[in-house]
Amino acid sequence: MKKYIKYGLFSLLSIAALSACSNVDEWEPPVSDATLIYEQAFANSLGDFTVQSVSGDTTWTNGGTYAIMSGYVNSVNLANEDWLISPVIDLTKTTAANLSFQHVVRYFTNLKDEATVWISTDYTDGLPATATWTQLTTQPFVDYQSWNFVPSGEISLTAYAGKKVRIAFKYISTATKAGTWEIQNVVVKNTEAVVVTTNYGDGTEASPYSVTGGIYNQVSGKWVSGTIVGYVWSGTQTNFVFGSDTCTQATNLLLADSANNIYLSKTLPVQLPTGAVRTALNLKDHKNLIGKKVKLYGDLASYFGVPGLKTVSYFELEDGTKGGNKPFDPSTAIYYETFATGLGSFSAQNVSGSEVWVYNSTYKCAYMTGFVSNQNRANEDWLISPQIDLTGKVSPALSFDHVVRYAGVPADEATVWVSENYTSGLPSTATWTKLPTAFTNAASWDFYNSGDISLSAYANKKIRIAIKYVSTATKAGTWEMKNFIVK
Repeated sequence: MKKYIKYGLFSLLSIAALSACSNVDEWEPPVSDATLIYEQAFANSLGDFTVQSVSGDTTWTNGGTYAIMSGYVNSVNLANEDWLISPVIDLTKTTAANLSFQHVVRYFTNLKDEATVWISTDYTDGLPATATWTQLTTQPFVDYQSWNFVPSGEISLTAYAGKKVRIAFKYISTATKAGTWEIQNVVVKNTEAVVVTTNYGDGTEASPYSVTGGIYNQVSGKWVSGTIVGYVWSGTQTNFVFGSDTCTQATNLLLADSANNIYLSKTLPVQLPTGAVRTALNLKDHKNLIGKKVKLYGDLASYFGVPGLKTVSYFELEDGTKGGNKPFDPSTAIYYETFATGLGSFSAQNVSGSEVWVYNSTYKCAYMTGFVSNQNRANEDWLISPQIDLTGKVSPALSFDHVVRYAGVPADEATVWVSENYTSGLPSTATWTKLPTAFTNAASWDFYNSGDISLSAYANKKIRIAIKYVSTATKAGTWEMKNFIVK
């Protein structure tokens, strides 16, 4: 794995890109002498910063135009703790100050613990343990899967106004995972007090994640609130576009915490799946939505190579317009299995073939395919629920999120069954009734909802539900499933 590479033509290419759509992060102009307290570009050297190695064999060095630290050496991850410490920075003549810098963070396991910024009022020299350090509150750092520098955002130092301080960049790696941190253009300046926002929400309907919170918390099944600021033309982050006038894409949006956002690193690309959500929210047909606030429900996951929001199933605009399938509250479910961490209490029963239903940790779902090593293989495999008690239920229904692809005849090869007398073992030991579904091959790997499948015929009964997969030596599809709900 190649972890470190730079492209010398990046600056020229960035200028060309800016002339087209102004969609590239830019370094702010240098601050005036009147507001500047301290600056260090790390051009050609580490300047007046000092390096303190607490553990490990590698240390902070200069990479030409930036400071760099990595525990990944000769294709080996090395455990390290290393500090890059500023000289004394005098805040005695200010009542409010901010720190900012540009940086790149890549290949870390846990950025919030392994790439951090600290401040001390009593450090003089030597190891950091000789002084008292306080971690500064920063905007969440994110691996954007590129070597392009992004702004840190403004980090308040106002609590230290009237004091002399040292600032430190603390790097940690392990023998399992060693990231790379590059830093340039460190600036401390006088300013009015800036409140660093730490209320990112918790991803619930009542307290949705902000865009920043969504970037920081890439997990499935969460609410996100933000302002529609643009779209993605195609491909990668370099094709992120602010505004809607030129939009010809109906498949995605860009969200930001503010309509005034100018940084791509602070946007969240949103996938608009086929259906009500895409129809109502796409900027191709609704250019007037630019600048509007929206609340969305979906899965926070990588999209266009950066943190994004995918499989959006429901939306609420600020004017009260709603659409899609509002997520079901699991606490009111008769039975609920996400398949987010495994197959749960389901059992996999292999009738024929070498393959079997498994948990897919990448996509966090139940997974079955007979297509292995570029070969179609004949299989019959059942994924069977535990007993589900419908006693006292009048109109129960089943739904799930899934995707079927490359099956020969999906309506026959991806089916759902119910039994009242199954206990364990092979399905043939019990009587099964096929539920009325007719799934088709999807055009993409985007999950979509099955819709409500009636279980009213089984009200007041105890049942098992089975997901039956069939493939042949001629055609072997793939079936992925999550969020299995009986309500």
